[in-house]
Amino acid sequence: MKRINYLLIVLSLLSVIACAGNDKITSDTNVLPVSSRQFISDHFRDIPVSHIQIEKNLIRISSYDVILTDGTNVEFNHKGEWKEIKRHGLPIPQAIIPEVIQDLIKKNYSSNKVVKIEKEIRDYEIKLDNGLEMTFDLKGNLIDIDD
Repeated sequence: MKRINYLLIVLSLLSVIACAGNDKITSDTNVLPVSSRQFISDHFRDIPVSHIQIEKNLIRISSYDVILTDGTNVEFNHKGEWKEIKRHGLPIPQAIIPEVIQDLIKKNYSSNKVVKIEKEIRDYEIKLDNGLEMTFDLKGNLIDIDD
């Protein structure tokens, strides 16, 4: 009897895990929160959306991964706030990068462009087209460089 109960519990857990992978792919931007649609319109107006991957956990949507036709990848959290932007050989729009970080990059790396930015709870991670990665606190102070 204990074996049957154990087997039922294991099978139930496997079913829950299998259902958790309910990611959805669409090209309909209306599935995005209003703030995400506005962000894309403000910063990537002339680049159409190729597709959107909606990632779900057991309870709710966890993130939206928006791929534009030029290969740009913009990831939003479940609230529609941007988390990460990656561009392949193209610069991240200046308006997205905090001004104090822009100033440091212009001063010290003027020939390089930012191709990736990630916003974390406590910091920003920036990657330049030369491979240099920098971490800044939320006030824009440089706290780490990794080449």
